[in-house]
Amino acid sequence: MVDEEFLTALATALAGKVAHGLSEAGRAAYQRLVRFVRGRFQADQAAEGVLAAAEADPSDHERLVELRAALARLAADDPQFDAELRTRWRELQPHLTAAAGSVRNTIAGDVSGNVVQARDVQGGISFGSDRDDHGDTRPA
Repeated sequence: MVDEEFLTALATALAGKVAHGLSEAGRAAYQRLVRFVRGRFQADQAAEGVLAAAEADPSDHERLVELRAALARLAADDPQFDAELRTRWRELQPHLTAAAGSVRNTIAGDVSGNVVQARDVQGGISFGSDRDDHGDTRPA
């Protein structure tokens, strides 16, 4: 039996194109998972359409629910698919989470303005102004 938490995470990862923020090894694991799912979905036109729709709009909750349902149906009907799906997901998982004491910063898309990627900041962060938060001039 396929659990909902696993299916939700899997559907979100497949639709959301999470590879953008991954290391090279993580992107490779993600691509293996995507190829595997697409290969299985090719035999099921309805499932293939659901995957394409979720990829087209990953923010659409209903499309993710439909993708999760398609994954659940195929996994329930084919224990071998379910087992391989879980194996490939386990291979990807370490690349999706930051280890204790580490940090992952990812910026995707267009950025206009200042950006800080940091873990622990002691004190303030400033971007080229000689004034503090209260409008007072800082000493040089």
